Amino acid sequence: MKRRDLNDQLVKADRAGVWAFTPPSFSVLMGGIEPGYLRLMMKRLSDQGVIVRAARGLYVNPHARSQPPDVRRGLIRFLRPREISYVSLESKLSEAGVISQIATTLTCMTTGSAGWIDTPWGAVEFTHTDRAIEVGTDVWVQDDGTMEATIRTAARDLRRVGRNLGLIDEETLAEAIAEEESPQ
Repeated sequence: MKRRDLNDQLVKADRAGVWAFTPPSFSVLMGGIEPGYLRLMMKRLSDQGVIVRAARGLYVNPHARSQPPDVRRGLIRFLRPREISYVSLESKLSEAGVISQIATTLTCMTTGSAGWIDTPWGAVEFTHTDRAIEVGTDVWVQDDGTMEATIRTAARDLRRVGRNLGLIDEETLAEAIAEEESPQ
């Protein structure tokens, strides 16, 4: 496939809102590529900066206009596609000002396996949960499709995991929960 045709296909996918893809979806996007050649092609395109390898089996079009402002958050649904995963723990509580430290790793809860994934945009940590998750009550779906815990749920998750509990400012937590739950 010629570079111009490849770029045209990437632009067309971007217009349709596709900015991240797996090798099988990339193959479909390019009109069907033989699996052996597909791996070599994606490696070369990644080395040339045409696409970026975000994680094992996941690539991003770095020039896509449809990319979310926070690519790392946007990747969550691709990193655990068959599981419920949402931003929680230290990341959510840090954003809400409940803990004083800034979380450098994006901390998430997932119904899938626990794990740590390094991406070019920063690390993502998944912590497993068995508990039932109520969308609209425990977590909210953001405009970019990412799920995010409520402040109450994030605090409950952090207590359940049992780490960094000393970082929580209980007074600020109570105020943040009251503010989040108050009708606007």
